[in-house]
Amino acid sequence: MTRDERQQLRNAAVIALNASRVHSGVHRASDWQLQTSNSFRRIGTHGDGDVLCAVTHPSDRQPDLLAPRGVLDYIVAAQPRIVLELLDYVDKLEAEETRR
Repeated sequence: MTRDERQQLRNAAVIALNASRVHSGVHRASDWQLQTSNSFRRIGTHGDGDVLCAVTHPSDRQPDLLAPRGVLDYIVAAQPRIVLELLDYVDKLEAEETRR
């Protein structure tokens, strides 16, 4: 993972976190949770899908995703390849630290 990719992920995470705080009305960081009541899955901090939820778009009645600004960019930035590279990087740093 390049320094630029790490910075992109960091920036996206800060924007997504701030957006979910503003959208939920909470001023401290809250963990995102998978919410499943009423058989509709969504991601939120307070049981209401305030981070990501499925909607029917009013203009064409097609399925769509509703999320605060920056959340979808963060999800794309935190794709599995990036997370695995970060974990490998942490493992490498821990192994180097153990050898000292």
